[in-house]
Amino acid sequence: MHQRRVALIPLAAVGLGTVIGMQAPQAQAAQPNCPAPMLGRYAVMGMGVQPSQAANATNTPTAHLLEERWLAGGQLQGSVIERVGRSERQASYSGTARMTEGCVLRLERRLPWGTERSEVMLDGKGRPLYSLNRNSGSVITSRWLPMAPGSCKAADLNGLVLSSQVGLSWSNGGWSPNAVVQREQWRDGSVQGLALSSYGGVGESATYNGKLNLDASSCWGSLNERDAKGTTYTYRALLVKGRAGARGYFYLQRDPNDLTAGWLVRD
Repeated sequence: MHQRRVALIPLAAVGLGTVIGMQAPQAQAAQPNCPAPMLGRYAVMGMGVQPSQAANATNTPTAHLLEERWLAGGQLQGSVIERVGRSERQASYSGTARMTEGCVLRLERRLPWGTERSEVMLDGKGRPLYSLNRNSGSVITSRWLPMAPGSCKAADLNGLVLSSQVGLSWSNGGWSPNAVVQREQWRDGSVQGLALSSYGGVGESATYNGKLNLDASSCWGSLNERDAKGTTYTYRALLVKGRAGARGYFYLQRDPNDLTAGWLVRD
């Protein structure tokens, strides 16, 4: 079947090598066409590989979801859930943002398991769209979506939702690719859907149903699903809050043998 746990608002112009919200006239003059990064809240979903801690292994597949706030003075605050191979970890974090050449914003996150460095490409309005992890040995890209202020409710997803998911499944001591597309109908936190999937090149179709339980005063939730064959799936979901309901949701699968992430778009 398919597989499946961050947000913003505008900022003052920033110059080369300066922290967000701090002025440096000479640096600004060196890159006059760079937009000011937009402060506020973002949802982030990323996937790739990072160096393995295990012997005789070169890298480990990984995926993450983040809810991140860009604050004045170049400060970051956020929460993350991350899959690293068959394990999972989550944390709250803080960090800093600094503008560099080429309208690239350099982020540094202080996490319990170490410092993570990323560089973000900004669009013409100063919004992040894509980023690349800059830690040595990592190859991880992420996509960003802005989130409106406030908490979420399950009814924000009501209606038709379509999705695309990619990931890996653990089998016979190794990882093989999977991909899934889905069509879902949501009503007040309950979902019924159809998934078209390919696991290691073997295709199947399955109907399923499930339930989303949101965390208190948050846009994070836990999603539990069961398909027509009786297989259960667990996910961490992050609703991407819009001005009118949810734009959809990011999800990260929590079942140890399936490392998948997806973006589900509300019609």
